[in-house]
Amino acid sequence: MLLLRPLSLLLFLLLFDSLQQARAQGFQPAVSQQAVTDAAAQQEREKQKQMALGGKTPGEQPAEATAVAEDLGSVQLMREQPSIPFARIRADQTFSWLSNANYAESSANVVAAWQAVSSLEAAWAPTFTTMPGYDSFFPEAGVRTSFFNYFSQEEPSQTNNSLGNYDTGLAQDFILTNLFLRGTRQVNEELSVGLSFDYYGYFYLNTPSERSPVTGTVDADSNFLNEYAFAYSANYFHPFTDQHAVAVNWRASYVFADPTYYTRTDNTLTGSYFVNLSDRVSFNSFASYRLAYYTDASSAPPGFDGDNNPQNGFYRRLDQQYTLGVGMTFALSPELTTGLSFNYSKSDSTSRIVETGDFTNLTAGANWSMTYKFSDKEFAVGNPSDCLGPYVRTDLGFGFVNNLTSGQNLSGTVLPGVTGTLSNPSLSLNPGVRFDVAPGYNFNDWLGAEFSAGILYNGLDHLNGTGTVTTAEGTENLGSGGLSLTGRYVQVPALVSAVFRWPGQGRWKPYLSTGFGMAYSQLQINQIDDSQTSDEMAQQFSPAFQIGSGFLWQVSDTVDFDVMYKLLGVIQPDYSSFQPGVALSNSFQFGMNIRF
Repeated sequence: MLLLRPLSLLLFLLLFDSLQQARAQGFQPAVSQQAVTDAAAQQEREKQKQMALGGKTPGEQPAEATAVAEDLGSVQLMREQPSIPFARIRADQTFSWLSNANYAESSANVVAAWQAVSSLEAAWAPTFTTMPGYDSFFPEAGVRTSFFNYFSQEEPSQTNNSLGNYDTGLAQDFILTNLFLRGTRQVNEELSVGLSFDYYGYFYLNTPSERSPVTGTVDADSNFLNEYAFAYSANYFHPFTDQHAVAVNWRASYVFADPTYYTRTDNTLTGSYFVNLSDRVSFNSFASYRLAYYTDASSAPPGFDGDNNPQNGFYRRLDQQYTLGVGMTFALSPELTTGLSFNYSKSDSTSRIVETGDFTNLTAGANWSMTYKFSDKEFAVGNPSDCLGPYVRTDLGFGFVNNLTSGQNLSGTVLPGVTGTLSNPSLSLNPGVRFDVAPGYNFNDWLGAEFSAGILYNGLDHLNGTGTVTTAEGTENLGSGGLSLTGRYVQVPALVSAVFRWPGQGRWKPYLSTGFGMAYSQLQINQIDDSQTSDEMAQQFSPAFQIGSGFLWQVSDTVDFDVMYKLLGVIQPDYSSFQPGVALSNSFQFGMNIRF
């Protein structure tokens, strides 16, 4: 017995060291990836449950009664109530118990834990009811941030944790940021298809030094696998009655990982059955099948198999996952819902390394969500002619000037207040601000004209090129990194533009504009590196053009909000022999449009 104790301790230390190596070689990214996949699937099922509770297809619009003339008696006509673009904020939380928080097959890695996922989502989802051919198209753009927290755990089933280092939460807590852009097309009352782009950014909440005792490596990265997913989806929703409905959802995606460890195809097919037990309570059951194939993973870091041999666990890897689940949803109010769920998942993988791939997991949890829409009713212009006539728009935003670049070989005065010899000069500028005032006139529902005047201000950042520059304080050589600049670049455009708007009575109106005119510009350099200059400035009047696009969002009878992008080009300016060709500026602005 005395000999067995040291031997047992030695075997435990070897097993623990093997476990730590496996975790250090990619266990965390794989676990987090699986957690995110499960959370995204749950979010999609929540959308289907909301559809079942609402009893309407996404494209079905509410109706309202409208009184008619008195000579027709008390008859009322039913007309479609117009919908609007809206912004929404959603907050939700899920509290779950997982029988296998590490999604591992080896009993040495199986850990039961409590998980909390807290999320905040902001999205903009405009409608196109006034645009022919787009009344069944539903775009959506937004950002969702989730905090994954493993706040309590149980011991590994067959691993002694006397060292106290095995801490699931410390190794796996992370934040996930999801930027999404989606578009759904309602084919008919029951079928919709969509395209989407998602970016997933993962960030640990603790420092590498805090995780190193758990992961077994000194340089535990603070960030890990980020992903870009392009997907096609199809959703079939069929209500049998007001109480019973079925849904089938298919999603096919292609995923790029950053760092470029792998690319993969990820496909999911889910069938769901819904029963509305009352106006506020529903029951649902589902079955889901996921198939993922890692198409290019030759550069993935190796993991370790059960014999502690290094293997690339992502290379030509095929995962199959089956999930069955049931749930109850309680609609406490139109904005607030809560629910209970129980899921069983089993995954099989061709990968033989000690990480997520092969696992069986039971998940039991509770959740709540609150969604607030900033608008519920649309102000629709009764007559398009009400929007005709004069208006004034003011805009404020950010301006970004492209590098002022020339292929010239200059000598003598090369820049305002600067002499020397300079080849292929290039000036980079810092982001700045732009302000515009634009009085205009709407001739009809789709065409207007305006005169716009504004100012763009940008600070100078760097001078690049080859040669030397001389100021009152001395001569500087341009090396490979260039020289820092202090100064300003000012542009004052005055343009006449034609504005083309999308016609219709809706309050959301996209538009394009194009204009020509003149621009006053001024370049002043105060300091090059550590040398002061004479503060001379060069100024120029030049032809200019502008192309813009954006949308107006009507908020009252006379006021619109405005969001736009503008590209301004100043043609052939000359700043003390420095001729950058066409100086291009990009502006993103917000404004207000007042109609008279």
